[in-house]
Amino acid sequence: MSNAALSRTRHIRWQPRLLALAAAAACAGNAFAQARESTMEEVVVSASGFEQELKNAPASISVVTRQELETKNFRDLAEALQGVEGIDVMGGTGKTGGLDISIRGMPSDYTLILIDGRRQNVAGDVTPNGFGAALTSFMPPMSAIERIEVIRGPMSTLYGSDAMGGVINIITRKVSKEWGGEVSVGAGIPQDSEWGNQYRSSFYINGPIKQDVLGLAVRGSTFNRDAADWVLAPGAAQPAGARNPAPAQSRQHSLGAKLTLTPSRYHDIWLDVDQARTWYNNEDGRLGNRDAVAKPGSQPGYRDALRFNRDQVSIGHTSRLGFGTLESSLMHTETETIGRTIPGASVPKGDPRAGADRELKTTNLVLDSKLVAPLGDAHMLTVGGQFWDAKLKDGLLPQSHKQTMWSLFVEDEWRLRQGLTATLGGRYDHHDAFGGQFSPRAYLVWDATTNWTFKGGVSQGFKAPRLNQLIDGVSGISGQGQTINIGNPNLKPETSTNVELSALFDNKAGWTSAATFFHNDVKDKIASGGSCLTSAISSCAFNPTADYSINVDKAKTWGLELSSRAQLAKDWAVKAGYTWTNSEVIEGGRKNGQLANTAKHIASAQLDWTPTSQWRLWARGEYRSKSPRFSGSYDNLSSANKAVFDAVGDIKGYALFHLGGSYQVNKSLSINASIFNLFDKDFRKYQQVSVNGTPTWVNSYFQGGSSVSGVTQAGRTFWVTANMKF
Repeated sequence: MSNAALSRTRHIRWQPRLLALAAAAACAGNAFAQARESTMEEVVVSASGFEQELKNAPASISVVTRQELETKNFRDLAEALQGVEGIDVMGGTGKTGGLDISIRGMPSDYTLILIDGRRQNVAGDVTPNGFGAALTSFMPPMSAIERIEVIRGPMSTLYGSDAMGGVINIITRKVSKEWGGEVSVGAGIPQDSEWGNQYRSSFYINGPIKQDVLGLAVRGSTFNRDAADWVLAPGAAQPAGARNPAPAQSRQHSLGAKLTLTPSRYHDIWLDVDQARTWYNNEDGRLGNRDAVAKPGSQPGYRDALRFNRDQVSIGHTSRLGFGTLESSLMHTETETIGRTIPGASVPKGDPRAGADRELKTTNLVLDSKLVAPLGDAHMLTVGGQFWDAKLKDGLLPQSHKQTMWSLFVEDEWRLRQGLTATLGGRYDHHDAFGGQFSPRAYLVWDATTNWTFKGGVSQGFKAPRLNQLIDGVSGISGQGQTINIGNPNLKPETSTNVELSALFDNKAGWTSAATFFHNDVKDKIASGGSCLTSAISSCAFNPTADYSINVDKAKTWGLELSSRAQLAKDWAVKAGYTWTNSEVIEGGRKNGQLANTAKHIASAQLDWTPTSQWRLWARGEYRSKSPRFSGSYDNLSSANKAVFDAVGDIKGYALFHLGGSYQVNKSLSINASIFNLFDKDFRKYQQVSVNGTPTWVNSYFQGGSSVSGVTQAGRTFWVTANMKF
């Protein structure tokens, strides 16, 4: 079969109708024509590895378009995804002020992040002790992004480890056949200066070096943020070693380029390089207790500034063969943390290494290959494999640690009859530490009528232990440099089984809706539970009193996702989404709290008005119900935490409203303006309670301490962005 025939066959067989999926209602702020294009003709690639209509994708999937990203004024991936059904980014705050991404009530490390289908998650914990959210800033600039595809639910069959909660795939723009680009600059100025100003810029330039043969795209971005004042109770001072959700002063920049070569119509070759740098100020100790003010020999492990760097080089090849399409890529990623030191408690007294720079670097080499080919008139077969080699260097450890994984997968999309398609697949992963893991999935999509589509399935996911969790010896340090942590080489991967059912409706006149029920069972969950004092393992030789992680826990999450969009009139459109999520962790046969600090009820709605071809206005509201203040059940809390909970209960729920719009000045220049937190909701609410006889201030919207649950949103903030296309 010729390549042209293959393309036509795929379009006819696998895209029989152009229908809307209400999950695409996550696209906001578009004019009527744009809305119809995004909801009626959306094509996705993440659910099966090849292009298909969103409604026919064998997964629960949402799409965030570049037009919507332009209204969000985001600084990282978590903020870009806020408002997508099934996702909660407000359950906790990292030390840098960054947000965690929770999908369907699963913790953030159960989410796999991809860029153009290439894994971005690293194998080792290169950002230990509360800095994981810093890695979500490593994303392409907005001007280089075509869309973001979000799969809710396990996708280990196609993508392997870490895809237990879901997959986020950032799709970048293709190199154009004509030279052009865009430059964007913006600023966010809060009404109350204590929240700190924000400034961002980005550029994207692309075009042909030799027409239809050689192309080039160059991209870059900067983001600067002034420090927000500490969120503290009246008259209080920042306690040593405590966490605060107020973002630190930061500077971020990225620079990348992509070179494409098309030697013939059957082959594409590309090379992509990317460099990202992030700097955070720690002169006030909000990221960690500083060595500069510590006594010699008792350094807690933090410099006055922390930096997080990533360098990535990728090369790939696409072959359009007579029987299918073969895609392969090789990616090398180096990620490091600079500014951590060797804590005094981790070395013998008087050891000169105390306070020395601590190397924290991970290197990941990933080789992917995938063949997509039709078999007859009823089957679309995907066959592929992956090789992943990872290495972690940590100055606390006597030697670097490595891991190697390889996998093979196969998936068949089988058209049983007109309007009824089944997807069957399986993946085998082999890890050099714990052996093999098989992850199957089965999914059914039924176009019942012109207006109704039903789909659902069962899939399994798995998450391999982090490289440092498997170390037979010292694996890290916590407690502001006071506690020696050890690994457990006997850990097994966590596994999950997900069941979901969806109903999609499209009246073909501008109204779409969707409802999805999901249930997740997690087994062999990794959590603290082992103790060297009661059950020693080989690693206990390095700390005879240490606790360590074991596979003891079970957990489950379940919930309902609703979304809808309606074209009320030619110039008016509305969209709304709602997610109900519940979860529980079972330890020793007893329930012990939720799996993550996810709110049970999250809702959002947006009204769009496009009065003319130049003006676009929107109003958006969001609601988040109360969420857990502490991890674990009430019976397992300390007496102090019980007293706090008895006095104030869970983290308080809230509603926020935002207003914005854009004006197309001319063909090239557009201006976007918005007001975040329109009614200036105050998240600095404290009340004083008695904790074991001591008066204590407690915030209504977050809980501090060694970790932070909840967030503090900035007060009313004015954003203005100018975008120039050429």
